[in-house]
Amino acid sequence: MSGRVLVVADDLTGANDTGVQFALAGWSTTLRLGGDAPAPVGPGHATALSTDSRALLSEAASAATRAAVEAEGLDDGDHLYLKTDSTLRGSVAAQIAGALSARSGSPERTIVVLCPAYPAMGRTVRQGRLMVHGEPVTRSPAGRDPVTPVTRDLLTELVPGAVTVPVEPSAGAWARAIDAASTRGAVIAADASTDEELARLAEAILLLGPRAVPAGSAGLAAPLAALWRAGGGRPDRAVPPPTAHRPLVLVTSHHAVARAQVTAAEADGSVTVVRTEIDALLRGETPAPPAGDGPLVLLSPDERARPGHSGPLATALAERAVALLDGATRPFDAAVLIGGDGAEAFLTAVGSHGIAVRGTLLEGVPDGRIAGGSRDGLAVVTKAGGFGDETTLTLLLRSLRTPTRTETSR
Repeated sequence: MSGRVLVVADDLTGANDTGVQFALAGWSTTLRLGGDAPAPVGPGHATALSTDSRALLSEAASAATRAAVEAEGLDDGDHLYLKTDSTLRGSVAAQIAGALSARSGSPERTIVVLCPAYPAMGRTVRQGRLMVHGEPVTRSPAGRDPVTPVTRDLLTELVPGAVTVPVEPSAGAWARAIDAASTRGAVIAADASTDEELARLAEAILLLGPRAVPAGSAGLAAPLAALWRAGGGRPDRAVPPPTAHRPLVLVTSHHAVARAQVTAAEADGSVTVVRTEIDALLRGETPAPPAGDGPLVLLSPDERARPGHSGPLATALAERAVALLDGATRPFDAAVLIGGDGAEAFLTAVGSHGIAVRGTLLEGVPDGRIAGGSRDGLAVVTKAGGFGDETTLTLLLRSLRTPTRTETSR
């Protein structure tokens, strides 16, 4: 079953937290940036990439997704996984339309099976409604996101034209229900509240064959990675997690969860925080690093007072982070990148073509090594801004000091 896998995500941290599910299932996995990055060769290789399309308007997001899929030249033995935000922020409907358009040449009518559930991170779908820790998504921090707020709870409203299907007692029954629903629409939105239900849904997708393109978070990707991998291989457990006592933490996410994590880590004494100011960043000024030799957080200013500056700010912050790396009297031994736009900007700033994905330190927190550029081989950790609770950054830094591989809940 192995072939190749292409994970197409709308931001870099999402690409990585989904790509790592394939690494954990035994796939050779690379998170790849655009440009002149080397193309994967041979079966058993998973490539994750970002279209950076979450905040794009519908037409642009659809075109970016279609172009990313078509550029890979997938054949019948290969697999496509469309990674959506687990809270369905941004241009999800357009991304799905782009994926459908790219796969429209298949002999059978292509369908997308959508399920953003990620139970380990509190994301579930019940009766077609997206929930976060038991509450409708609109009541979660995703509903107050300063860039792409979620204003609806029902998947049929978030993705107009989608047809819902409930949980079924067996993979075969679920596959038949999806097939029947596909006569009413090309996007099938499935319920799931547990890892066991996601595993059953993954088996149903396998039964449907290549006409079914799965779309969702890392939650659905994990069981599919094992099913798609010939022989059900596991990775080499001799690959150790990174050890870092002085990481540079770049926080470009404006998600309330990410900001609370920085506040908690600072109160705990785990980090020193360097706060930045919009105009100084856009002028190219580099903040002076404070005294000390522990973890340092470079924190984005609150851009909500200055709409439309998300991209330039992420680039400016990434450049400042590289300047801090280059100018440090005591070297930093890892980069922790929180927020997809800043993670991509940082990797671009150091000339990297991607990340060699290794494993996970915590649920939803993958690690690897920077591939190519001036920081080739540097340990790197990425995290989506909305993942975790207020203790997650503190626990992440503790895991880097005394590393052990974390088994995922699936």
